[in-house]
Amino acid sequence: MDLADLVSGIRIVELTAKTRQGAIRALVQAANWDDDGINPENVLEAIEEREAAAQTLVANDFALPHAFIDWDGDFRIVLGRSKSRVDYGGPAGVNVQLIVLLVIGRRLQQTHVEVLAALAELLKSPDFRQNLIDAKDIKAIDLLLMTQAGIQPENRPVRGPSIPRLTVNMVKTAIQLTESLAAQALLLAVERVENVPWEALANYKGRLLLVTSQHSEEFDHKREDLHIFDVAHASLSRADRANLGLLLAASSGLLTEKNSVVCVTGPDGRRLDSINVTKPEVHFRAMLSEKNRRGADVVRPAVMLRVLTLAIEIAAEGREAHPIGALFVIGDSRQVLRHSQQLVLNPFHGYARQLRNVLDPSLAETMKEFALIDGAFIIQGDGTVLSAGTYLTPKSASGSVAHGLGARHQTAAAISAHTQAMAITVSQSTGTVTVFRNGSSVLSLERSGRTKW
Repeated sequence: MDLADLVSGIRIVELTAKTRQGAIRALVQAANWDDDGINPENVLEAIEEREAAAQTLVANDFALPHAFIDWDGDFRIVLGRSKSRVDYGGPAGVNVQLIVLLVIGRRLQQTHVEVLAALAELLKSPDFRQNLIDAKDIKAIDLLLMTQAGIQPENRPVRGPSIPRLTVNMVKTAIQLTESLAAQALLLAVERVENVPWEALANYKGRLLLVTSQHSEEFDHKREDLHIFDVAHASLSRADRANLGLLLAASSGLLTEKNSVVCVTGPDGRRLDSINVTKPEVHFRAMLSEKNRRGADVVRPAVMLRVLTLAIEIAAEGREAHPIGALFVIGDSRQVLRHSQQLVLNPFHGYARQLRNVLDPSLAETMKEFALIDGAFIIQGDGTVLSAGTYLTPKSASGSVAHGLGARHQTAAAISAHTQAMAITVSQSTGTVTVFRNGSSVLSLERSGRTKW
């Protein structure tokens, strides 16, 4: 086994336990087995059985406990360093300072000797082990291991994340559900494409939608009918990450309203634990429709999605370490301006159209800064920003607005009722992003609580 690949998979912890049993328990807990649906006590039991058969003391300062478990992965290594020594037992009462836990899964049961040999090669030098013991901190230990393996820190190979067993089982169940319901697509909301259990999807031939919160540059998976949507909004709740993915897929013409979509989500995108069957709601059609009355500028889907992204970012980040609210009105700008007046000098007045279009990424920070001004942004359907700090004066909306929503939401509902415009609000108190059309809320995205303010 390549030492670089071995080192990239090692987790490092500081040991405070004084006994062998306590130290091994700490190493097992550091391996984070919960994400794989494995009971840590079962791992401990397997290690103790192996220790009872033959103690794994390698040298006076070093022990290598290891065991096989019923696990879909290959191997997991945790290196523990103790500055005060651990009583490892045995007739001579040896005290060790380095304990390396190796747990082997089904993938490597036939070739586990290679991993053991690689570990022995890595740690065979007493002088190198002493350097690990004397290292200042965990970061220094990691650097020593990489140097010993002959790799530079910037060239360190990235080992793919272990796929939790629960994720694999949930995806297999979701595939069965998708096929039995004749659903039009299977949607997985994950952190990265590396968190997808590709082996479980090998026999699935239907449409696969991946909604990721982190972009993967090196991903190259040749699979038919695979569609990836990078939604860099980890601040959204799990359900709304899926909802935003459905909206993006619908805007790309990948979904219809007639058939179901099976969605698999999890709390952070690394571990999937929930399955939901839904249909792209009629409000998606309302949001993406280009059928407006004559004379009203059409809201392009790309513009709507860009403003929605901007609203989500404002909800998550706030401004100057404080939460802020915002209101964006998109489309039918001629009618909207008839129901408005300027509160302050319009900061967008006089600039060329190409310099004030929301589709230009460089305008994002300017928009976020101007969101601090009371009033609304007025945006044409093609993305051109007409004004900021605009006071809207529509008549009250006839549609119902949920109790507890303030003037910003009431205004958004009213302006969308009396014009062909779409209104998007950011709640200052809750961070919820709401889309209004025809006087009613058609989409609501709730913040999960991870914010920058």
